[in-house]
Amino acid sequence: MSSVPIALATSSTTPTRPAAPDFASLDLFDLGRRATAARDARLGARASFVRSRQLLATGAWRGPRDARESYVEVADLAVLGGWPAARDAGVNLLIGGGGVVPHAAAQASQARSLWRLPFQAGATARERQAELDELRQVVDAGLSIWGVMPTPLGEPQGLDALHLVATLRLELPQIPHVVLDVAALGPRLAQMALGFGADELWAPIVSERALRLGGNANNPAMTRKEAAVLIRGAGLTAFERIGPDEYVEESP
Repeated sequence: MSSVPIALATSSTTPTRPAAPDFASLDLFDLGRRATAARDARLGARASFVRSRQLLATGAWRGPRDARESYVEVADLAVLGGWPAARDAGVNLLIGGGGVVPHAAAQASQARSLWRLPFQAGATARERQAELDELRQVVDAGLSIWGVMPTPLGEPQGLDALHLVATLRLELPQIPHVVLDVAALGPRLAQMALGFGADELWAPIVSERALRLGGNANNPAMTRKEAAVLIRGAGLTAFERIGPDEYVEESP
């Protein structure tokens, strides 16, 4: 791993949003090429992973103590005592939907928002566009969202998920990062989505991992090496994120 941190700042000029695409007629691979080009123009031909720890509803932490990212899910805030309690515990990232209020509170305390966007496989073009328009309204209202994480409700369909990832990159340029929930998508679909404009794998990063056999078959945890291999397999340079927008390149 390279020892020199690299800050990859996002452009201060927000690209002009293209007209809403027709989901029924756009060619998926043309959409993917455009989304990849948009990601590369803004962030470079690279993708990242991050070591994170989660503040659970019980008040306990899950994940390594030396994690670079500490987060809490919106759904757990009420039990924990609200955002101020989570922030006091050391959380620097809020994940989830839940409306503008919890995210606005997080940002007021200099934390960041990763917006979890639930989606149903097989949704119609009209339904999907309504979901995107709702998120756009949140951004246009003044909420600064660091990233969006499309999360399937139930089993994801590959082509549908790839289409959404690419569309998020192209339709919502105000949001710098499109993050992939490896546990929800699976590592292979997540890797494919890196070729459709996404730029970060979100999964537990561990030092060692038991073989995915038996009860461990669906374990989403990955080592640094495994995360880097997935990223390089998508034709991108692999980085570990060590800050909100600060990265260290992973050595081959």
